[in-house]
Amino acid sequence: MATSINELFSKIESKLADAFRELPAEIGEEAVNFTLENFEAQGWQGDSFEAWPHRKNPNAWGKADDPSRALLMKSGNLRRTIRVLKIEADRVTITAGGEDAPYARVHNEGFSGEVVQNVPEHVRRTKNFKTVKVNAFQRRIYQDIPRRQFIGSAAQSSQLRSRIKNLCLEKLKSVLK
Repeated sequence: MATSINELFSKIESKLADAFRELPAEIGEEAVNFTLENFEAQGWQGDSFEAWPHRKNPNAWGKADDPSRALLMKSGNLRRTIRVLKIEADRVTITAGGEDAPYARVHNEGFSGEVVQNVPEHVRRTKNFKTVKVNAFQRRIYQDIPRRQFIGSAAQSSQLRSRIKNLCLEKLKSVLK
């Protein structure tokens, strides 16, 4: 009888060890899914829902735009860059951007300030269809990009904390069946 109890405990211990090895990857997947859902919800699902500020009317300064297009969605490139970066025993790190979308941090945190743009040498046409050479130059512009948070930590979102807690509980329940 004693050996069967020891065998039972060793099986449970083995299953728990397997579950704890798999859990960080599953938590990372849950955090990535939560971030993608922020894009669908068009806002940050923290302790309370914080809707993203709407974009200004680009037609006011002559640019054509699709007003029905979702915020932070033009090519879908930013969404595709969201992934698990690093998995450690006590921490999972997800990231967005990188070389594919260097603007991710600016949109997530917001930005207000002056930016220097390097304009290369180019040729343009005038209203009379004459071609004019434009020399290379620098211009300074002021940008005010509102914060549209889509990625954050579990400490910033009670909803994400709750989802991770439920995931862990379900994993433990399935092991202890």
